[in-house]
Amino acid sequence: MPIQGKTRIAIGLVAAIVTAGYLVIESGAPMVTAGAEEPAKTVRNTGSPAGPGFLVDFTKRQDRDTYYPSDHNMDEEWIKIVFKTSNIDFSKDGMTLSLLKTLGGKFPISGAEFQRTGTYGYGRYEAVLTAADGHGAIASFFTYTGDHFGDPHDEIDFEFVAMRPRDVHLNYFKNGENTPLYVPLWFDTTQADHLYAFEWAPDSIRWYVDGVKVHEVRASDGAKIPSASGRVILNIWAGAGSATSWTGEPRFTVTEAKYRCMSHVPAGKRGPQCSDIFKAPPKPLASN
Repeated sequence: MPIQGKTRIAIGLVAAIVTAGYLVIESGAPMVTAGAEEPAKTVRNTGSPAGPGFLVDFTKRQDRDTYYPSDHNMDEEWIKIVFKTSNIDFSKDGMTLSLLKTLGGKFPISGAEFQRTGTYGYGRYEAVLTAADGHGAIASFFTYTGDHFGDPHDEIDFEFVAMRPRDVHLNYFKNGENTPLYVPLWFDTTQADHLYAFEWAPDSIRWYVDGVKVHEVRASDGAKIPSASGRVILNIWAGAGSATSWTGEPRFTVTEAKYRCMSHVPAGKRGPQCSDIFKAPPKPLASN
């Protein structure tokens, strides 16, 4: 989804920040990423310089120096929504993004979007979340850049379509061309927290759910792998017009997605991750 807004870039190699905000840990130590395959050689992302790793624990309150709450609207055939900062709430349980039907008018839906400041590249990304259950809602965890930032449209997605709660929608874009796919899961994404991760390399993308690899694409098989560094974004939205054939018609009054954590460790390095503080439930043997 195209993102608008002013971005402030957090700078620092190693910093643990506990302010009037959630816990933010940034790391840049030159080590090997745990759980990720290191590229055979160092390849830099195109676009803006890639920032250092981070861990954001949303249960530790908020820190506005490291995030941008979106406050713009989108008025396209496939989406008519206004993103409001008032739809973002922080508590001891984490961050809640709310999606509401409005009283009508040009924008019938108001949603919420959290952007990590800065741009980030190859490496491992993780989020712990519970998806929204309101029919027509989409909760997301993704990297994105596009023409608003002077880049081609490159993106990697986890999307949770509420009307298909036992599937996850995976997608990636290279210069505006996308390759979407539904993957069946062994649980209902709207009922509890689970760990979602992807590993982005110059020649491949691998998606994981609770530590289990669920999909992989490789350049050697013809996949067009995105290369431009991007923003890391969490949001909740609903489709309109032609998009409702995928998202479903909005049938909620209010629905919510809950996020406990998000993290990034650059390729070839090691740092704290959501999986360090959240124990993912094991996949039942009957689901193997």
